Amino acid sequence: MRNDFLAGAREPLLADLAGARVLVAFDYDGVLAPLVTAPDGRAMRPATARLLRDVARRYPVAVVSGRAYRDLARLVPGRGIVRVGNHGFELGRAVPVPRRVRARVAQWEAEVARRLDGIPGWHVEHKRSTLSIHYGMRKDWRRVERAVRAAGRSLAGARLLPGKKVLNVIPSSFPTKGDAVARLLQRLRLDVALFLGDDRTDEDVFRLGAPTVVGVRVGAGRTAARWRIKTQEEVDVLLERLRALRAPRRAP
Repeated sequence: MRNDFLAGAREPLLADLAGARVLVAFDYDGVLAPLVTAPDGRAMRPATARLLRDVARRYPVAVVSGRAYRDLARLVPGRGIVRVGNHGFELGRAVPVPRRVRARVAQWEAEVARRLDGIPGWHVEHKRSTLSIHYGMRKDWRRVERAVRAAGRSLAGARLLPGKKVLNVIPSSFPTKGDAVARLLQRLRLDVALFLGDDRTDEDVFRLGAPTVVGVRVGAGRTAARWRIKTQEEVDVLLERLRALRAPRRAP
């Protein structure tokens, strides 16, 4: 993996993308916006929001998040951006959740509450088709993490995606973020996705690898991405360079 993206390695990466039909795609939390423990999330910095709008005038752009589509619509305003919620389940729109899935997720929530009863420092974000169990509110969060993960392993039919002080609980039949990016490339007739992510949930995209995906990991941690940038704030630098590569597309 190359770790010197912002230190002068832009030529081999961005030059390779310059002539391709590129999808520019991002995770939201920790990539476009600061990572916070609050379930409502945090808005993008004004400079990031402005740069993202500029990039969306030049490239097809997608935000692929574990958040529900309705939350992405609030956090990522503007035209020309495809919003993908619930780890790939809501591809570009809010999707009605089948009754059987709602019932299964409700059972999971009840089981988690039963197993974690009496343990402080966690809460469940119920997203109808998935759950996110957050546990980063206390100094002893590692003890809570162990209990949360043990509770997750008891849930039948669930795929568990650990994140940063969160455990995502997803029906095993649901698509991954990687599936979503691959479908967008096919749907939009594009060659390659430049994808920025910061968490284990983004590894499903990074593992697609070349020539399908050029992965950029934001922050530390083991990853299948070839490239890395150190901090979430440096995402703005990449957005600026992408903006400089192309003129705005003409409105249809």
